[in-house]
Amino acid sequence: MKVSIADITAKMVRALKAKGYIDADIPFLIEMYLGGELRGHASHGLASFPGFIKQDYSGLEQPKVIKETQAFFMLDAKGNPGAIVGKRAADEAIKRAKQEVVGLAMIKDMDAWLRPGAIAQYIADQGFVAIVSNNASAAIAPPGGFDPVAGTNPIAYGLPTKDGSLVVDMATAKCAWGNVRSANKYGTDLPADSFYDNEGNVTLDPAKAWSVMPFGDYKGFALALLIEIMCGGLNGMDMLVENTAKNKFGQRTPRRGAFILVIGPAQTVGLDAFKQATADYVAKIKATRPRQGERIRIPGDESATVQSTKLKEGSIEISDELWAELQDL
Repeated sequence: MKVSIADITAKMVRALKAKGYIDADIPFLIEMYLGGELRGHASHGLASFPGFIKQDYSGLEQPKVIKETQAFFMLDAKGNPGAIVGKRAADEAIKRAKQEVVGLAMIKDMDAWLRPGAIAQYIADQGFVAIVSNNASAAIAPPGGFDPVAGTNPIAYGLPTKDGSLVVDMATAKCAWGNVRSANKYGTDLPADSFYDNEGNVTLDPAKAWSVMPFGDYKGFALALLIEIMCGGLNGMDMLVENTAKNKFGQRTPRRGAFILVIGPAQTVGLDAFKQATADYVAKIKATRPRQGERIRIPGDESATVQSTKLKEGSIEISDELWAELQDL
């Protein structure tokens, strides 16, 4: 069914205020969940919001700063929401990049944020280059095997350009694990040739999903391995953690670590020059020759176009079931 974006936003605001989230954090939380839906990623969109709202974080300790230097900030999240502590860590990294060209923030022991791309977008929109990643419970199988040994470990980057921020957000798995939860929720098959069952057979059944293939075989696994260590071992977090949330939305996943790198082009080549050069480079790529029947595609570009179109229309298509869940909030 078609639902007004304004109506969805209003319901999300009321739900977040009722849970005690402060006005300063609410727009970012809405962007984290509604933004994924607007960009065409239903597995990382509104379907996760009811589960987030139902979580009770009130009994947790406040996040604790572990270490601060002129260019580095490290936070123990104490299990608090990744979106909240992620925004705080991003602000700290930006503050340091303004002074030191580079700012690095690391987070340990946080509950999941939905999309590292939302953090990267937030940083890039302020005129900084961002690289953002997090680890997760084990889901990716190693080359030659089928047991899960690394998280889907997404990585996102954001680049300010004169045409707006270019943001890319991708899992290091062939498909994000959110596809399993979406398929279970809506009774659909999994993407083909992507998931293994518990006996090492390729499966389309979300109820049988045991692990997921890395993208690009060993190359994707190599990147997943790096992120696991950078966000896990380097943060003092356990690695190869069992996926206790299994295959359903609304179940809290094991705590994780995160890594946010911010670079200030204003202090290297100049912000305007960087924005222009990046936009010009993208334009030159788009002007190259496409293969017959195809078109040149820039990573992140299509999602941004989908979002822009939906915002202009003022409404989005969601399932009746999801709309009922949002109204119940």
